[in-house]
Order: sequence, then structure tokens, then C-alpha cells
Amino acid sequence: MSTKAPTRALFAPVLASLLAVQLACAGEVTTATTEDRKAAAALNDEGDRAYREGRFDKALKAYMNSYPNHANAHAYLMAGDTYWRAVIAANQPSASSKGTDACPLTNAYFAQDTGRSLDQYYRPGLALTDKATAGDKGLAELSQRSRSAASCLAAVQAKYAALPGMPAWTCVTSPRAWASL
Repeated sequence: MSTKAPTRALFAPVLASLLAVQLACAGEVTTATTEDRKAAAALNDEGDRAYREGRFDKALKAYMNSYPNHANAHAYLMAGDTYWRAVIAANQPSASSKGTDACPLTNAYFAQDTGRSLDQYYRPGLALTDKATAGDKGLAELSQRSRSAASCLAAVQAKYAALPGMPAWTCVTSPRAWASL
């Protein structure tokens, strides 16, 4: 098996979703069917329930499965928020690990992951909110929070990526890493 096969398999669904959003935003794709919209809404509801319960991995899957059915800002923006909550929840030091050596996130892929998160979730979602109707108060509030989160994430990503000589195993939250932020 070549090393390109797993990469293609992992990124194909993401690229397909981004293409769908770009085409939808450009007006080149017809609107989703009623069945597609219902499927997306059901998945968004499932994601919202899991999110409220703190089951961020399940919520993320539901949101990510929603937007191929119908590209909607809610699913993209909630996926962006939920992704980072799932990462942090999955990387919390266990109760048995004590001391300052516990590192929930390392530098191995942090800068790339933050950039990818902006490209895969926040930018498409915010582009869709720009096309949405102004009357949706819930979407307007989500959009405002997401713009703030995306701005913060972009600033952290840019500053963190610029840090010189950080080994991959270095903790993201190490004093050396954040001293210049």
C-alpha cells in the first residue's frame, strides 16, 4: 500500500464537502432536496444533543455528516467548535497523572491542525452565514461567536507556527511556547 492511499482516503470526504460549499456559495448547485434538508437537520439535532451532554466526539461526527446532505452554517460552525472541545477532552491528563509534566497537547501537528480547522469548518461556515437570511437570531449569535473564535484561532495559529525550533514533542501550553503570545 502506498503512503498516498491513506492520505487520499482521509481527505477525500473533506475535499468533497469543501467543493460542495464553494459551488453552493457560487450558486452553481441547485438547492438541497427536502429530504436532504431533513437529514441534515436531524443530524444537527443529534449533534446538538451530544454537544449539550459533553460527548464532543459524537457531536462532531453528527455535524460532519450533516453538511454533505445540505451545506449549512450551523453544522460547519458547530463542527469547528466541537472539534477543539473533542481534542481537549480526549487529551485531558488522567486523574492519576500528576505534576507539571502532564501535557494535553503537543506541538506535533498543532499549527497545521489549527489552520486545517479554519479551512474546513470556520471559513465555509462563515461564508454560509453571509449568504443566510438576517432574520435567524440563533445563527447570528453563533456566527458572532464563531467569528471571534476563528479570529482567535487564526492569531494563535500564526504566532505558534512562527515559534522557532519547537520540537514536535513540546507541550503546546509550555511557557516557552506561549511566552511570545
